[in-house]
Amino acid sequence: MALAIAPGVLLAGVAGGIAFPILPHAGERAHLPLAFIGVILAANRAARVISNPAIGAFVDARGGRRTLLIGLVIQVVVMIFYALGIVTGHPGIFFLLGRILHGPGSACIFVAAQTLALNAGGALHAGSAAGTVRAAMAVGVPIGLVSGGLLADAVGETATFAAAAVAILFALFLAHRLIPDLRAKGGQVRRASLMNVWHELANRKLAAIGALNLVASFSAGGMVLTTLVLLVERRHLSIGHFAEKGTAGLLMGFMVIVEGLTTPFIGRLGDRFRAHARIATGGVVLFVPALVIVAFAHDVTLVLVGLALIGLAVAALGPSLLAMLAAFVLPERRGSAIGVLQVAGDVGGTLGPLVGTAFFAGNDRNAYLVSAFACACFIPFALSLVRASDRSVTS
Repeated sequence: MALAIAPGVLLAGVAGGIAFPILPHAGERAHLPLAFIGVILAANRAARVISNPAIGAFVDARGGRRTLLIGLVIQVVVMIFYALGIVTGHPGIFFLLGRILHGPGSACIFVAAQTLALNAGGALHAGSAAGTVRAAMAVGVPIGLVSGGLLADAVGETATFAAAAVAILFALFLAHRLIPDLRAKGGQVRRASLMNVWHELANRKLAAIGALNLVASFSAGGMVLTTLVLLVERRHLSIGHFAEKGTAGLLMGFMVIVEGLTTPFIGRLGDRFRAHARIATGGVVLFVPALVIVAFAHDVTLVLVGLALIGLAVAALGPSLLAMLAAFVLPERRGSAIGVLQVAGDVGGTLGPLVGTAFFAGNDRNAYLVSAFACACFIPFALSLVRASDRSVTS
């Protein structure tokens, strides 16, 4: 089941990543202001923050399969908007519309996929199923970053977006044929307003899970990916004959590969030993020395060690947080809960670049040390989940 969900999730990430090497260059050719290009690139995350809760409620009311299929259809439309921006010579409006639409489209896929994975995994295999889906989420964007640049150089920008649309259509076909309409057991799901969704989810356990997702996205998905190329440039680091951008790309890819390869394994480990809360705590703790190592590293080897530990930390948190959410939330409310969890992650991913670049401007260690301190401050949230998990087991 998780493997059937994975292609759509992977290609949703590719659709997001493919924009970054193409849209800025095309925007500059059309003489768009740099500030407007920044707005275009950030529009999808802002739209996703707003739409996540509503989509979570929709998943609970209408089912994850339907929501996932809708998200994939939206992603095809996004690729069409990108292509129209190139073909018509008016990229500004079409790129912006595409990025805005990409927000709810990717939210449909990510929220629905994680909900379906938890429903498929059940109490015994929630970590394993969640780990497979989270791994697909992790590697999608980097694949898009690489493939977008290579394909655009090889076949052109319009053909690249057309190829992406065809790939998403293939994922849509697979999802339609392979994914069953897994619903929460226990009868008809009652409808709820968005205000009721937020009210029902305002409890300490879910707040702690959301807080850990926020700090992970803030540190790894936001701050590190934003400042790593600046760190490489300031410290004159290089891998082989690659320049700063190439070296930074390889380092980012290494971190994501570590995360993607270990996430399913760590999810299964949490299932086997019923230790999701403890694994999540270990992930938060691991962030602290990992970020400190990168902060003080002045050679590529130490940076690789720090980034590998960051990848492991993210892998420990991803499936563990979802498995704990499944244990603490009624099955018929999982979509709403994951929607709020995604909001926390998107907020962290938005704050990471802002805070990271602000602190990096003064000293190239500050951003990483501040992130390490933030992770240390969130360790009590993880420990509270360990106590809550222990109580639920004993009861």
